[in-house]
Amino acid sequence: MNVLLTQAKFLNEQLEDSNYLKEGIAFAQERIRELEKDNLLLLELLHESIILLFDQLNSKQREIFFIGYRILEKEINSLNGLAEILSNKLKISFSTAKWNLTKLRDIGFFETIGSRGNTKATLSSTTLGRTFYSFLAQNNNKRMYKHKMIYEK
Repeated sequence: MNVLLTQAKFLNEQLEDSNYLKEGIAFAQERIRELEKDNLLLLELLHESIILLFDQLNSKQREIFFIGYRILEKEINSLNGLAEILSNKLKISFSTAKWNLTKLRDIGFFETIGSRGNTKATLSSTTLGRTFYSFLAQNNNKRMYKHKMIYEK
Protein backbone atom coordinates (compact mmCIF):
# COMPACT_ATOMS: atom_id res chain seq x y z
CA MET A 1 0.00 0.00 0.00
CA ASN A 2 2.78 2.44 0.90
CA VAL A 3 4.58 1.35 -2.27
CA LEU A 4 1.64 2.66 -4.30
CA LEU A 5 1.72 5.94 -2.43
CA THR A 6 5.48 6.26 -2.99
CA GLN A 7 5.06 5.51 -6.68
CA ALA A 8 2.25 8.05 -6.93
CA LYS A 9 4.37 10.73 -5.29
CA PHE A 10 7.27 9.89 -7.62
CA LEU A 11 4.91 10.21 -10.60
CA ASN A 12 3.71 13.55 -9.27
CA GLU A 13 7.30 14.83 -9.01
CA GLN A 14 8.05 13.62 -12.53
CA LEU A 15 4.96 15.34 -13.90
CA GLU A 16 5.83 18.61 -12.23
CA ASP A 17 9.39 18.46 -13.57
CA SER A 18 8.29 17.96 -17.16
CA ASN A 19 6.21 19.97 -19.58
CA TYR A 20 3.08 17.81 -19.38
CA LEU A 21 -0.27 19.47 -19.74
CA LYS A 22 -1.67 21.11 -16.63
CA GLU A 23 -4.72 18.84 -16.85
CA GLY A 24 -2.49 15.77 -16.62
CA ILE A 25 -0.72 17.17 -13.60
CA ALA A 26 -4.00 18.06 -11.93
CA PHE A 27 -5.34 14.55 -12.64
CA ALA A 28 -2.23 12.91 -11.16
CA GLN A 29 -2.35 15.15 -8.08
CA GLU A 30 -6.02 14.32 -7.55
CA ARG A 31 -5.24 10.60 -7.84
CA ILE A 32 -2.47 10.99 -5.25
CA ARG A 33 -4.91 12.66 -2.84
CA GLU A 34 -7.34 9.75 -3.37
CA LEU A 35 -4.58 7.22 -2.64
CA GLU A 36 -3.62 9.10 0.52
CA LYS A 37 -7.26 9.03 1.68
CA ASP A 38 -7.48 5.28 0.93
CA ASN A 39 -4.26 4.70 2.85
CA LEU A 40 -5.61 6.61 5.86
CA LEU A 41 -8.89 4.68 5.73
CA LEU A 42 -7.07 1.34 5.66
CA LEU A 43 -4.84 2.38 8.56
CA GLU A 44 -7.91 3.42 10.55
CA LEU A 45 -9.57 0.06 9.82
CA LEU A 46 -6.40 -1.74 10.92
CA HIS A 47 -6.33 0.35 14.11
CA GLU A 48 -9.95 -0.46 14.93
CA SER A 49 -9.47 -4.17 14.16
CA ILE A 50 -6.45 -4.36 16.45
CA ILE A 51 -8.37 -2.67 19.26
CA LEU A 52 -11.16 -5.24 18.82
CA LEU A 53 -8.61 -8.07 18.94
CA PHE A 54 -6.97 -6.56 22.00
CA ASP A 55 -10.32 -6.33 23.79
CA GLN A 56 -11.00 -10.01 23.09
CA LEU A 57 -7.93 -11.11 25.06
CA ASN A 58 -8.04 -11.49 28.82
CA SER A 59 -5.19 -10.05 30.89
CA LYS A 60 -3.36 -13.39 31.14
CA GLN A 61 -3.50 -13.87 27.36
CA ARG A 62 -2.18 -10.34 26.82
CA GLU A 63 0.69 -11.02 29.19
CA ILE A 64 1.46 -14.36 27.55
CA PHE A 65 1.30 -12.76 24.10
CA PHE A 66 3.69 -9.90 24.91
CA ILE A 67 6.25 -12.00 26.73
CA GLY A 68 5.93 -14.92 24.31
CA TYR A 69 6.35 -12.63 21.32
CA ARG A 70 9.56 -11.15 22.71
CA ILE A 71 10.95 -14.61 23.53
CA LEU A 72 10.19 -15.86 20.00
CA GLU A 73 11.92 -12.83 18.50
CA LYS A 74 15.12 -13.80 20.35
CA GLU A 75 15.10 -17.59 20.08
CA ILE A 76 13.44 -20.49 18.29
CA ASN A 77 11.01 -22.52 20.41
CA SER A 78 8.29 -25.09 20.04
CA LEU A 79 4.86 -24.51 21.52
CA ASN A 80 5.76 -26.77 24.46
CA GLY A 81 9.16 -25.12 24.87
CA LEU A 82 7.65 -21.64 24.97
CA ALA A 83 4.89 -22.84 27.33
CA GLU A 84 7.55 -24.17 29.69
CA ILE A 85 9.50 -20.90 29.64
CA LEU A 86 6.32 -18.89 30.22
CA SER A 87 5.10 -21.12 33.02
CA ASN A 88 8.41 -20.62 34.86
CA LYS A 89 8.60 -16.90 34.14
CA LEU A 90 4.96 -16.12 35.00
CA LYS A 91 4.58 -18.69 37.79
CA ILE A 92 1.62 -20.36 36.09
CA SER A 93 1.04 -24.02 35.29
CA PHE A 94 2.45 -25.47 32.09
CA SER A 95 -1.05 -26.45 30.96
CA THR A 96 -2.35 -22.87 31.43
CA ALA A 97 0.56 -21.46 29.42
CA LYS A 98 0.12 -24.05 26.66
CA TRP A 99 -3.67 -23.62 26.50
CA ASN A 100 -3.33 -19.83 26.15
CA LEU A 101 -0.55 -20.12 23.55
CA THR A 102 -2.75 -22.50 21.59
CA LYS A 103 -5.60 -19.98 21.73
CA LEU A 104 -3.26 -17.19 20.55
CA ARG A 105 -2.07 -19.45 17.74
CA ASP A 106 -5.68 -20.21 16.77
CA ILE A 107 -6.43 -16.46 16.66
CA GLY A 108 -3.49 -16.07 14.29
CA PHE A 109 -0.81 -14.33 16.35
CA PHE A 110 1.51 -17.34 16.19
CA GLU A 111 1.89 -20.22 13.76
CA THR A 112 3.44 -23.66 13.93
CA ILE A 113 6.21 -24.23 11.39
CA GLY A 114 6.45 -27.94 10.60
CA SER A 115 3.89 -30.63 11.33
CA ARG A 116 2.02 -30.39 14.57
CA GLY A 117 3.03 -33.21 16.85
CA ASN A 118 6.50 -33.24 15.29
CA THR A 119 9.21 -32.64 17.90
CA LYS A 120 11.01 -30.34 15.45
CA ALA A 121 7.98 -28.10 14.86
CA THR A 122 8.62 -24.53 15.95
CA LEU A 123 6.36 -21.66 16.89
CA SER A 124 6.72 -18.37 15.07
CA SER A 125 4.99 -15.01 15.15
CA THR A 126 2.79 -14.25 12.16
CA THR A 127 2.36 -11.02 10.24
CA LEU A 128 -0.74 -10.39 12.34
CA GLY A 129 1.22 -11.02 15.54
CA ARG A 130 4.05 -8.71 14.49
CA THR A 131 1.57 -6.02 13.43
CA PHE A 132 -0.34 -6.39 16.68
CA TYR A 133 2.82 -6.14 18.80
CA SER A 134 4.25 -3.25 16.79
CA PHE A 135 1.00 -1.34 16.84
CA LEU A 136 0.57 -1.70 20.57
CA ALA A 137 4.18 -0.78 21.23
CA GLN A 138 3.85 2.46 19.26
CA ASN A 139 0.27 3.39 20.06
CA ASN A 140 -0.46 6.48 22.12
CA ASN A 141 -3.77 5.05 23.31
CA LYS A 142 -3.23 5.06 27.09
CA ARG A 143 -5.53 2.11 27.72
CA MET A 144 -3.48 -0.13 25.42
CA TYR A 145 -0.12 1.44 26.22
CA LYS A 146 -0.66 0.86 29.94
CA HIS A 147 -1.09 -2.87 29.31
CA LYS A 148 2.07 -2.98 27.21
CA MET A 149 4.13 -1.31 29.93
CA ILE A 150 3.00 -3.84 32.53
CA TYR A 151 4.77 -6.56 30.54
CA GLU A 152 8.05 -4.71 30.16
CA LYS A 153 9.21 -5.98 33.59
